[in-house]
Amino acid sequence: VFVKVIPFRHALSTTKMALLFALFAVALLLGSVQIHAATIKVNWSDVAFTSPTESTLQLVVNPQMRRGSLMHNGTFNALRMLGADHVRFVPWLPYPRLGVAELQPPNSALQCGTQINLQNLYMACPSGVFSEIEFASYGTPSGGCGAFAQGSCHATNSTDIVKRACLNKASCLINANTPVFGDPCYGTVKYLSVQAKCTEATNATSWDFSLLDPMMEDLMEATQGHTTIINFSTIPQWMWNTDAPVQFPADPNQVFWSYEQGNQPRDNTMKEIAMYYQRLVSWYTKGGFYDEFGKYHSSGLHYNIPYWEVLNEVDSEHSMSPETYTRIYDAVVSAILEVQPNMKFVGMALAYRNVPFIEYFLNHSNHQPNIPIDYMSYHFYASSSSRTDRNGYLQFFPDADGFLTQVQQIQQVRAQLSPTTKTTIDEVGVILPGDPNGTGGDPDPLYWNAAGAMYVYLYAKVQPLGIEVLGESQLVGYPSQFPSVSMLNYTNGEPNARFWALQLVHDLLHPGDKGVTTSSDDPDVFAQAYNTVSGSHSILLVNKSLSKKQVQLVGAGSGTGYYVDGSTAGSHYAKVAFQNGVVTLDSWAIMVAVLA
Repeated sequence: VFVKVIPFRHALSTTKMALLFALFAVALLLGSVQIHAATIKVNWSDVAFTSPTESTLQLVVNPQMRRGSLMHNGTFNALRMLGADHVRFVPWLPYPRLGVAELQPPNSALQCGTQINLQNLYMACPSGVFSEIEFASYGTPSGGCGAFAQGSCHATNSTDIVKRACLNKASCLINANTPVFGDPCYGTVKYLSVQAKCTEATNATSWDFSLLDPMMEDLMEATQGHTTIINFSTIPQWMWNTDAPVQFPADPNQVFWSYEQGNQPRDNTMKEIAMYYQRLVSWYTKGGFYDEFGKYHSSGLHYNIPYWEVLNEVDSEHSMSPETYTRIYDAVVSAILEVQPNMKFVGMALAYRNVPFIEYFLNHSNHQPNIPIDYMSYHFYASSSSRTDRNGYLQFFPDADGFLTQVQQIQQVRAQLSPTTKTTIDEVGVILPGDPNGTGGDPDPLYWNAAGAMYVYLYAKVQPLGIEVLGESQLVGYPSQFPSVSMLNYTNGEPNARFWALQLVHDLLHPGDKGVTTSSDDPDVFAQAYNTVSGSHSILLVNKSLSKKQVQLVGAGSGTGYYVDGSTAGSHYAKVAFQNGVVTLDSWAIMVAVLA
């Protein structure tokens, strides 16, 4: 330690002298500190697990995926380059015209609805007015439109009340409750079902795929040779009971977060919803479909779609109970199997990983006979106390560890109730404060590395738990559409560090790799070694901290480290040769060290 001696020419204050001696002491202390290398030990002969996990991503529909947009080419180039299976494609609620193929109800003379007790039943004629009430029952009616029947519980004044409310009107709102109808069966859950006729029906439908098909075509081209999970997650809003029609923007690019309203389908048999999805599947896989009036709509499309996920975050969107969702799932699956008997299905896509919901859904006794549950799905997003302060990003890994505890519990439920069901955790990412609009500015540049490192950490940690698919969320985000979740730079459409982290593990680690016993003496450096299916000895390393880490791979000798860190930024992952088993990890760096 070199210390400059200052001639004592002037009297120093007591405070200055104390400060000088303190600085001298610190200098001596720093001179004696050795840089500690995290030590990684591997037992290559002790196989702990075989990885079942496929790394992939999800692609959520938004205007930046449309042809001619800034991010369009980058989106599908990245998807093509990644070459992943189980890519999840989700036309979603914020852009109804980009996600729903039948935005208006059929212009039919016959209009029907069912609503549960204590709610309002809204009825409307697409054109004309109500001219006849063919069926009305408050109580326990059964069946659906065209086939309603009175149950053992029936209020005899039902038809008269509905006539007074609806006849000769274009629309009406009926209160389905006992103060209006009386109580025909005390203590029983009651419904109001109505079937009415309208004048001036045109027998026309609103089926329109003109905005949906180009994005679907680009997806199928970019994922050619690989599997996809398709999820048209948004049910047409008119199929849900609301007090009035939901109005949505005419501009397909305008975000609209209020499209999904109501929590009770207007057709209590769920057939209306099921047939919507059967026609969607037929459009994309069978060349076309017959609509509600028997008119054929030809697409000429025969895509191979192996997996269909039934709705998205159903515990949030429409706030479905497990009972309601399971009935919808069964109806949709049954209808799709009629046209695609080899289709596999993914259920739930839960936002909050509610265990009682999962227990109900995975219990086959709650389903109709012969309904398959091929996959279940749920989501995870870490958080931060700050959008821009990189110290807030340190929270990602504790959040991830908490999530892993939930995964273990859910896997136990799966093993008990439906052991043949597989799991896709198909949304994994971070949502920063200020999203979905990006309020508060752009994150620190190292944010993308921290979020990418968290995904890679989870990718390794879920393998011994038996998770089959882990999907990073999401490829395309930008201000108004969760910019902190994007895997592309929304100013130029090029991949960011989150994408390159996924690309790295997807290129170098695969299902079938043998995870062997691995230890790290530094809690900030995660390590997992593999005997890979390609025949290499590889060690996955994740720096979970802001500090630079020197890492000693005991017994490793020489090799090549493939890495993503702050220096690679938005560029392809880099590589570096190492000797004597020593590598360096910058803040939130990831590396796959392949031994020579």
